[in-house]
Amino acid sequence: MTNAEEEAGQILNRDARGRVLISRERREALLEKYDHSGMSGVKFAEYIGVKYSTLAYWLQSRRQRQQKERALVKAGESAICGRSDGAWVEAVVENGSSARMQGASLRICFAGGAYCQITNSTEAAFAAELLGRLGSGR
Repeated sequence: MTNAEEEAGQILNRDARGRVLISRERREALLEKYDHSGMSGVKFAEYIGVKYSTLAYWLQSRRQRQQKERALVKAGESAICGRSDGAWVEAVVENGSSARMQGASLRICFAGGAYCQITNSTEAAFAAELLGRLGSGR
C-alpha cells in the first residue's frame, strides 16, 4: 500500500491487469493536488500509487480538454456577433421578436467578444459618444 492509500484509508481498486481504477472526480482532485504539491510528476505518481505514465496521460488529457474548452469559448464569443477575428467593430441590426426587445435593435460588437445592444435613441446617443471616444484614442 502506498503513502497516499494509507493516508486516505482506502485501497485503490484495480482491474484484472493491475491498472488503478479512479473516478473522474477523484482524478481531477488528484490533479489539483499535484498542481499545488510542488512535487515532480514521478514522485507524485509514486505517492498516489499510479505509474508515472498514467499521471502524464491524465495531465495531457486535461490540457487537451482545457484547450478545446478555450477554443469553444473563443468561437462562441466570435459567433455572438458573427464576426471574424480581424474585426474591430461590427454592427448587427436585429428585428425584435422576443419579449424583452420591442421594435428593432442594434448590436455593436467589439473585439474580444464585448458588445453593446441599442434599443432606443437615448442608448444610441450614448453609443455614438462611446464610439467617438474609442475612435479618437487611436
